Amino acid sequence: MRPKERELLLRLIQYQGDFVTSQHLASELSLSDRTVRTYITRLKELVVENGGVITSKQGYGYCLTIVNKLSFDLFLAKQEITLINEEKTPLISDITDRENYILNKLLLEEATINLDDLAEELFISRSSLSKDMQKIKEKLKPYTLTLASKHGVGLFVKGDERSKRHFILDTFFGKNYTNSLKKYLGNGPLFQDISFEELTIIILDEIREAKLKISDIIIQNLVLHIALSIKRLKEGFEIKELGITADISEKIEYEVARKIVSRIEIFSKIAFPSEEISYLALHLMAKSNHPVGEENQELKGALTQAIALLSNSLGYSLSEDYQLKSGLLDHLKPMLVRLERKISLDNPLTGEIKNNYPQAFELTKKFLGQMPVLKDYQITDDEWAYLTLHVMAAMEKAKDMQKVHALIICATGYGSAQLLKNRVVNEFDNHITVTNVQGYYEINETSLNDADLIISSIDLSAMVFPIPVIQVSVFLNDDDVSRIRKAIHKISTKSRQITSLKLNDRKDQRKENMLMEQMGEKYFKLYDIEPTKKQVLQELAELLRINEAENYPKELLEQINHREQMGQIIFSESVVVPHPALPVGISTKIAVALIPGGMSWDEEKKIHFVFLISPSYVENKGITVMTKAIVKLVDCLSFQEKILAEPTFANFRQLFLQLM
Repeated sequence: MRPKERELLLRLIQYQGDFVTSQHLASELSLSDRTVRTYITRLKELVVENGGVITSKQGYGYCLTIVNKLSFDLFLAKQEITLINEEKTPLISDITDRENYILNKLLLEEATINLDDLAEELFISRSSLSKDMQKIKEKLKPYTLTLASKHGVGLFVKGDERSKRHFILDTFFGKNYTNSLKKYLGNGPLFQDISFEELTIIILDEIREAKLKISDIIIQNLVLHIALSIKRLKEGFEIKELGITADISEKIEYEVARKIVSRIEIFSKIAFPSEEISYLALHLMAKSNHPVGEENQELKGALTQAIALLSNSLGYSLSEDYQLKSGLLDHLKPMLVRLERKISLDNPLTGEIKNNYPQAFELTKKFLGQMPVLKDYQITDDEWAYLTLHVMAAMEKAKDMQKVHALIICATGYGSAQLLKNRVVNEFDNHITVTNVQGYYEINETSLNDADLIISSIDLSAMVFPIPVIQVSVFLNDDDVSRIRKAIHKISTKSRQITSLKLNDRKDQRKENMLMEQMGEKYFKLYDIEPTKKQVLQELAELLRINEAENYPKELLEQINHREQMGQIIFSESVVVPHPALPVGISTKIAVALIPGGMSWDEEKKIHFVFLISPSYVENKGITVMTKAIVKLVDCLSFQEKILAEPTFANFRQLFLQLM
């Protein structure tokens, strides 16, 4: 691949999922428009063979979609393509990861942030970043911390140091932080006698007192390093001479390391040799300066390829685990110095790791051993076991991410909710991760973050959710267990994207009757001119008043308003599904509004579909079929485009039936 083709592919990766014109790419790469089009023609064939697709659309440009992450990572590694800014900024698409990255900058690195620069760095729009910042403000509030701005400088976190440390501990090292090494190693059998929490507090205290700017991942790697040192010293292993020739005793990092070791000696009742202070100081110096040279780039590229090969062998990807790459790099740099000087590092965990985690150990040895920088050395199993710890944590994290994420809902969120949570965890620990436990009146727009499934002890049929809901007893009987197992299987095997939706050749009369009864033409409205939110709600409520009480529209709108105050659930940027907090109608029905030109709905500016659902207070037979079809429409942009291209009820009916 030519150098300019590599650069072009990197640009497409940066704009992944969005269309970008050849003119824009040409200006960024200092090429002609024609040359860009020629290169893209070549890249299309290469990319499609390696897990990706480049789509072209007249008037919009080109869009890269990654279909097979493993194949694409392997392809990038073979082409020796390293993602731009990877050392400091992974390509962060997940909203939670973005928030954590921003908080890392604001609190752990004590940085001031310019929003325009940050939006460019994260490859997101200014409006998306503003939404992230609003969520961050809400997270800071309980700790009496605020976001303040200084003209010409940027945003920063304002508040006392004690509150900042409290927030950092809860956010980056608490039980719900998915990147926590403590979660995957500190709670396991390897470190039962060592408190990761206490080590974290000591390190955090001392680096902040000294105003060293160090990220959460680096702090966690230091915690792991010290935990291993404690383990070695407890079991009689000595910390050997490391060949540190430079005098670093006058450096601020050495003083910080000395204070850290002094405090750890008190709580662990173990004396550390001076070599450990020097070694820790060197770690801190490396972390503070973020050196990025040619050697580091070469090591990073080789490691990226090794992780891609390891992922291919596992069958699931570890390539996007920034912490794995960072942790391995942090260990490999001093390890290469030791290997060069023929210094061996004993490991008290080697036997336990080889016996209890043989797959992780062998895969680490096999694929990292292929790295050119390691091929010339005889590496002991003790050293491989240290590297395996990072791979083990990444494997556990990946398995955790593959579990179904469940939100548990009960009347209050206390008492019976905790009982139900414990029963779910005991029964489905290997298959379900409980993301949150909430009471009925706590449900809002953030409740469904990261959730694949709702397990509820109360009836939620009057509410609409874009994910499956299973109502169970708080005691979780056999029937409940069976239904949850079926849901897990369905979620685990279901593709997240709908690639094709075909109507069965044999006409399903029952489904058509249901659609005509609950979502018929009498409940359908087309808006050629942009309406207001209030207008749409009032007019759809009027359509639904057939065979209902006189005050039905008024009560319906009041209940919709109550539901919105609890936290409105907008399904996507183009679809909104208003519904009442409590049913007010005799029969189940759904009014549909199509707005081809788009309309504003609160913060969303391009709503094209409004489904106003009015459940029955008698029975809601068939409503699940209808709401599931709405969720499918949300996921299927091609169907949305077809409906809007011909916004008649006949066309809507024909396409919507295919989703049922």
